[in-house]
Order: sequence, then C-alpha cells, then structure tokens
Amino acid sequence: MLTTISIDAGRSASIGASDPVLARMRYPFSQRFYPLGFPVDVVSNSTDVLDAAAESWADYAQIFSTVPIRIQVCVLEGGGSRECPPAPRCLVQQHLFSFVADQDNHGINDLQRGFSSIWATRAAVEHRGYFRYFFLECAAMSQLTTRVATGIHAACVARNSVGVLLCGESGAGKSTLSYACAKAGWTFVSDDGSYLAHDSDELLAVGNCHQLRFRPSAAALFPEIDGNPVTQRAETGKPSVELKTSALPSICYAQSASVRYLVFLNRNEGKNAPLRSYSKQRASEAFKQGRFTPPDLLQQQYEAIDRLLQAEVLELPYRDLAWAIEQLDRLVATGRS
Repeated sequence: MLTTISIDAGRSASIGASDPVLARMRYPFSQRFYPLGFPVDVVSNSTDVLDAAAESWADYAQIFSTVPIRIQVCVLEGGGSRECPPAPRCLVQQHLFSFVADQDNHGINDLQRGFSSIWATRAAVEHRGYFRYFFLECAAMSQLTTRVATGIHAACVARNSVGVLLCGESGAGKSTLSYACAKAGWTFVSDDGSYLAHDSDELLAVGNCHQLRFRPSAAALFPEIDGNPVTQRAETGKPSVELKTSALPSICYAQSASVRYLVFLNRNEGKNAPLRSYSKQRASEAFKQGRFTPPDLLQQQYEAIDRLLQAEVLELPYRDLAWAIEQLDRLVATGRS
C-alpha cells in the first residue's frame, strides 16, 4: 500500500507506508534494448519509461553479447509542477556518476557494477525528449562508454568496407561532411560521436546511424533540410533539425564500420588542400582529455585509444564539401593521401 506524504510546500510523492525510502519498490515492467548494439535492460514501475526507451533504441540491432547494463527507473507519482525540470548537474567520484536536476529528479550510475538507478517525477517523464536525453541516454551511454566501448568525438562513414573517422572540434564540419558523404554513396555510421568497441579483434566503431542532426543553417548546404521542424535538443538545448535516416531512402547506413583512417578536419585555413599527415601525439591528447572514467578502468580506455591510433592519421584542410569528398574517395580507393 502506498500513501502520499508531504515533501515540502506544494510538492508530494508516493511513499510506501512501511518502506519510506522505497528500498522494496517493485518494478514489474522490463524490456531489453541494444543501444549501439550492446544489451541494456530497462526496468520500471511505469510503461511510459519503456516507451521512452523504445524511442531512443528500438531501431538498434544486437551486435555484442556483453553482460547487460541494468537501468532501474522509479517514477514518482504525485502533485507539483508540470513544467520541465532543469538540466541535471553531473558529478563523478571514483566509480559513482550522479546526475541531479532537483530533489525529485536524479540518478546515480555505479560504473563498476553496470547498474543505474533513476528517480523521476511524472512531469519529467512526460517531457519525453528531456527525459530520454538527460536520464535514460545519459545513464546508458555513461555505462557503455566506461565498460565496453571508448567514445571518440568523431563522425564515421565507410566506403567499400573501409571506415573513416572524421575528427575535429565542434564546428569543424563533421556532421555536414558525413551527410554529404552519405549522399555521395558512402555508408553513414555516425554524425558526431563514435565508439570503439573493446571486445573486437578489429578497430570496430559503432554509432547512432539512425539519426542525423543539423544546425538550422545547414539548410543553405542541403535544401532538403529546409522546411523540417526545428526543435530544441532535450527541450533545453540549442535549436537543431533532426532527421531519421530511415526517412531518407537514398542514404545507406550501418551501425558499425571497421576503421582504417582517422581524418582531422580543418576549415580554419579557408582553402582546399590535399590530405597530409597529422600528429598522432596531438590526436592522442585530443582523444584522452576530459575523461571521467574510474581510475581502475581508465587504462582500458587509453589502450583503446592507442590501438585506434595504429590507423593512419591525416589532416584535411578544406573549404568545399565536394573537394573534401573527392579527397576521401581517393584515399579509400588508392590507400594513399
């Protein structure tokens, strides 16, 4: 039996009469999903949580047979504001990763055990984009990119089974070039974030091949984007245009690619120039900085990056998309920059 007790003025939550901290809360609904191809079990006391998870991950097929990550979500019923909660603040201490929006909407990830616990109000869950991005996807990706994959800030495309990571800082053109490559016959894997699978004999990168995200200004380059709705990522972020690759019949896409080349994009020179060598030391520093992986798992991340840098690392100064695609086509076709 549940009873409602006051938490503070104007707010309440359903609390078990004999279980005030909900330690014995029941989670009757569960479903397995495969974000990036890895198994993740979502359990909850609300089917709305499973519906939200399906929006994020139903399109993914299983690639790996790793130990499933478990995400447990308790939806707190009760009164209070129906407005979208604020963006959570993330904090890390050793193997504990916490994300806190307010006293009723928060979560904690045990990165060593592969377990995530989320507490959310009905209002948070009803703001579907917010809940998916800041809670479900945050929990899953922080677990996966700590335990079974290493995240790389790069787009990924492939041609003739040869994968190319398009690297660079924000604004380097990763999303626009990856989409332009896809329109030119390449296979699209990811437009911004790629993940190097740990349990693979090859340099296998996986990504979100099911969605393309553009800044509204990209319509000047791709007229087909114009007229599509502009949304705020997670209902709080910058405006963007999001398209499903399944809605673009001319685009080939895949969840993974075997990486042979890393290409750092350079638009700062304002001119087209041939591919040239890029410092692997600089690449290593760029990939390794800012990681919050627990100390006992960090070495695995560094080893994955070092293994990735066995591939050829190049730089591409460019101004025009057509020029850039021509250079990448030649690289894959001849194996020479």
